[in-house]
Amino acid sequence: MSSGHVSYRAAAETAEQFEAALSNEKTELIYLDAGTFGPGELRHFSEEAHDRGRRIGFRMPCIFRKRARQYFEEHWKEIEDAGFDIFLIRDMESLFYLREKATDMAMELDHSIYVMNSCSEDAISELCGTEAFYMCYPLELSGRELSSLGKRLISRTPERKRELVVYGRAPMMVSAQCVRSLREGCSKTPGTEYITDRTGRKLPVKNYCTFCYNVIYNPVPLYIADMDKELSLIPHDIRRFEFTVESGEEVRKVLDGAFGGQQDAYTRGWIRKGVL
Repeated sequence: MSSGHVSYRAAAETAEQFEAALSNEKTELIYLDAGTFGPGELRHFSEEAHDRGRRIGFRMPCIFRKRARQYFEEHWKEIEDAGFDIFLIRDMESLFYLREKATDMAMELDHSIYVMNSCSEDAISELCGTEAFYMCYPLELSGRELSSLGKRLISRTPERKRELVVYGRAPMMVSAQCVRSLREGCSKTPGTEYITDRTGRKLPVKNYCTFCYNVIYNPVPLYIADMDKELSLIPHDIRRFEFTVESGEEVRKVLDGAFGGQQDAYTRGWIRKGVL
């Protein structure tokens, strides 16, 4: 059960992913990641998206510390001039910063800012200082829990848009302890490292050098975009595809619904079994 028309969005971390997402007619909005797109190129990508009739969003850092604040103060003019349609907020510090910096900008709270019940939605509304914000369901809820939560929230605030991540590697850890720096010394060059867990699986570790943090991702992506029955029971307006280490061709396959392979090539997350 969705609350009307369901739109599709994609989060891109490379120009190749951006172009692949832009080539899919279903994708109505693309988020550019603050940690991988330079301030000087934001306007170019924004204009390209707008010229193709799409909207463009700016995904804030996972951690908004002193370094991030300095970056935004230094490059705010470029960010503002890029003409973003919405900011995707991933931590409370970013929320407080943007509440003062971009008072008229549409904002969405990512799945890392937990809206688990109506009380948390009320608290977030008060912190935002406005009812006009989007929200994304937490990754940790089961399908039954998402359905129950969505129905309660939509009965209280039917005007609010709600997003659901249907593809993407879940972040396992965000850390200031840089894997590359520990191994080789700091190179100040963004990239992807891999670490091996006790089962032999390789976990991607992306270096976001602009803000000096690492994110360790699940070795296999979440994929629930094809679970029509389960998705039909969750009230949502937007489905998001999050891309991290995928090539352009892989992005196209996922958005075209051609993602498949063996069961161990992806995870269903908690949609059927729940965390507990």
